[in-house]
Amino acid sequence: MSRRALLAAGLAGAASLALASCTAGPKPPPSGSPAPSPSLSPTPTPSAPAGIPLPSAMRRSAWAADPFARGAFGFQAVGTTPELREALAEPVADRVWFAGEACSVDAPGTLQGALSSGRLAARSLVERAEPGERVAVVGAGLAGLAAARVLQDEGFEVIVVEARTRIGGRIDSVEDAAFGRPVELGPLFVDDDEELTALLSASDVATEPFSSSTRTRAADGTVLEVPATGPDALARAHEWALAQDVDRSLADALRASGASELPPEGLAWLQHSIRTGVEPLTGAGATLVSGRTDLAGLAETSRRLVTGRLADVTDRLADGLDVAAGSAVTRVTITDRRVGLRLDSGESVAADRAIVAVPLGVLQSDAFAFEPALPAAHQEAIDVLRTGALDLVWLRFEEAFWREPTPAEGKTAADAQAGMPQLLTVETPSHVAGWIDLGGDPVLVGVIAASQARLLDRLDDQTFQNAVLVDLAPYATVRG
Repeated sequence: MSRRALLAAGLAGAASLALASCTAGPKPPPSGSPAPSPSLSPTPTPSAPAGIPLPSAMRRSAWAADPFARGAFGFQAVGTTPELREALAEPVADRVWFAGEACSVDAPGTLQGALSSGRLAARSLVERAEPGERVAVVGAGLAGLAAARVLQDEGFEVIVVEARTRIGGRIDSVEDAAFGRPVELGPLFVDDDEELTALLSASDVATEPFSSSTRTRAADGTVLEVPATGPDALARAHEWALAQDVDRSLADALRASGASELPPEGLAWLQHSIRTGVEPLTGAGATLVSGRTDLAGLAETSRRLVTGRLADVTDRLADGLDVAAGSAVTRVTITDRRVGLRLDSGESVAADRAIVAVPLGVLQSDAFAFEPALPAAHQEAIDVLRTGALDLVWLRFEEAFWREPTPAEGKTAADAQAGMPQLLTVETPSHVAGWIDLGGDPVLVGVIAASQARLLDRLDDQTFQNAVLVDLAPYATVRG
């Protein structure tokens, strides 16, 4: 696994981060242990480090704190197996099916995994049902709407029940004139998958190949060259984990494969690779991620930047469907002949069969129940599979202060790199794993992952903004 591949990896379809290859390493903590994450100092008034202007607009996600998501996407946790995902996708008494990225064996945690899972569940139901039956689909995200579209096209009576007042699930395209383009709070990048690409094309959602320059800066603004220390240690840990009879965490695999013997500077760079590579890819820390996770495969996946409005995909799928929005299902009752849905309003919906396409985090919560209890194989899958935390923050500034001028005469910093996407990271521990400059307008997209995402999700907007602006301090020197 090359350091460029790992660090330029997409965030499971949400965003992409990269580290550059450039001599000096970060200053390690005195003990040689990873430096602690900075603590938050909430303040009710807007503030920013010297040389960093306040943004003129901000949009953010908070998927872990969202009661209808409870996380961003699935990852390969310790104990996760393809068999668990297969078990979850099996029908229950030929009355209830599950769908979503958590059910996908080939592409968990991705849009294409959700899409294919929804369609497969619908086709499985069609094989067992009578024409014209009434089918309830719980969840109007990509998986649920894909399933509902197949069923309605096959002549079934379909009702989609959605907890939110909007459709789309974790696809959330926000219109905000301040940014000059749709603000994607869910996936910003998509994998180059044939089935997904066809749907994007049919929905007139524009995408483009994404390539970028990269910069990693020290706290004083110095551009650093990132050594291969971190990716090399991760590759050795993966090899060690694959050779074990029992699944072990990435943290255990790193220790057992010799990472603990790295010098302090090497340990610091390893932590940097985990914070800016592993955590954005998985949404989780090294103690939770399986050492068998194919980080190289995730990193080398070809991804495209969404330049259109991703929600046009779900809008197209939902066209002509009966969608009951603002109706949260709290209980699914399964009998020999029917399926009953209990709503938070106290109302009920009856159907012959149902497809449950809600996020795994919702299935794991006390807010969603089944009667009778699910079969042991399904419940084990729900209990063992895990969801990672990842958020995006979009910041609009009056000028692109982080962009460097070039030697070309007459070029300003904003002009010099306006058309060149950049991936920006800092070597010191921070709330934001990395920043994406898409080029053009002075807009930065911050990627926040794992424990930092869960921490910042709880903050009000102003305190959140103050916290993430601190992470831009190394780029203040670009202006000087």
